[in-house]
Amino acid sequence: MFLEGLKAKKKSSLPYTLPEALRGAERLALVLAFGRLSVLEACSTLGSVTKVEVPCERICVVELDPSSLRSVTKLAGIHKFSPLLTRFHGDEAVIRQLVDQIANEIDVSRFALSAYDTDEADYEVLVRLLLDAFRQAGFKKIRLLRPKGNELLADQVLSRDALDLIAFPYKGGYGLGPTAWVPDVATMRKRGVEKPAPHSEISLSPRLAQLLLNLSGLSPGQRLLDPFCGSGTIISEGALMSLNCVGIDSNPTRVAQAKRNLAWVEKQSESGRTLAYDIEKGDARDFEGRFDGIVTEPILLPRFHSTPSSQKAKHLVNKASRVYSESLYPMAEAVRKGGRVVIVVPTLRTADGSEVLLRLEGTESIGLKEFQPGHLRFEYPVRVAFESTRWLGRAVYVFERV
Repeated sequence: MFLEGLKAKKKSSLPYTLPEALRGAERLALVLAFGRLSVLEACSTLGSVTKVEVPCERICVVELDPSSLRSVTKLAGIHKFSPLLTRFHGDEAVIRQLVDQIANEIDVSRFALSAYDTDEADYEVLVRLLLDAFRQAGFKKIRLLRPKGNELLADQVLSRDALDLIAFPYKGGYGLGPTAWVPDVATMRKRGVEKPAPHSEISLSPRLAQLLLNLSGLSPGQRLLDPFCGSGTIISEGALMSLNCVGIDSNPTRVAQAKRNLAWVEKQSESGRTLAYDIEKGDARDFEGRFDGIVTEPILLPRFHSTPSSQKAKHLVNKASRVYSESLYPMAEAVRKGGRVVIVVPTLRTADGSEVLLRLEGTESIGLKEFQPGHLRFEYPVRVAFESTRWLGRAVYVFERV
């Protein structure tokens, strides 16, 4: 959400929503929540992306038409975004110009520097230069917040009355800019933690479910199917995005859990709002109906207490692959032409350091072509980065019905 609650002084309120003069940049730095999967979401959701750069593990720089700026706030896979205002290569004048530009628009008494893939020595240099520049610009009593790990997290950005600047390695120097937006992670976290019928501690999070739904390309009012709905996270998030959602699951316990969770989400949502969803017991290999898109995670592998052997990992993935192979054709038949099928597959890291990944092959023979956003190319499956599930991981396929 656009940040609120920071008291306006003589100039614009700090900094969320940032003034148009600062937000109107054609280049945006996105802080990635899920690695390359977040890049795929950005390229799929922002229709006017003309160039993409990934200068470091946590950052993606996109060039897009300024008219598409508000679409960035739909992204679930980023921690924050910033207009890329300048590049620093050791010239202190660049820092002063950046601070002057900010000072002309924003009245600020505190700031933090969130640095990504930046060593401690460079961080200290940047902090010193910024403090000096703010004081030279007339902010004599400005205070520096020192966030843990040199990064102000999204919910901290929301709660602190401070300007958050980001820095990251870029073209031989550092890219710099002010945070312009962060997602409402607290509300998303609440839906995942407080729902009355959780399935597993490694179940899909509401945030990742939103990202998958964005990859589906669906618009409000269109029909979504999750043929392995489990406790209903994808259906819940889809319904909150004003989709007409259908969830089926072969396990009656999961169906009951999903219905309880959806009723709770509906009660927690905007006053008087009715969500469009239907959840029933059913078989993912045999169902009726036509849908604009499908988003699903067919298999949730068990969490291990120790690193699995390569043999055990291969056995589990081979067993899971049968579920995918039996349900892919019915999904291809159920989705309209041009519609997308977004499928999560499991990955396992083994005791010998290898990775066992469930791959979906031969999909073009049933009319499912790997989706590529515009002129950009992604290699599937795209892994979900930065998940804290130890040996168990996720990867994602996005198919388009042809």
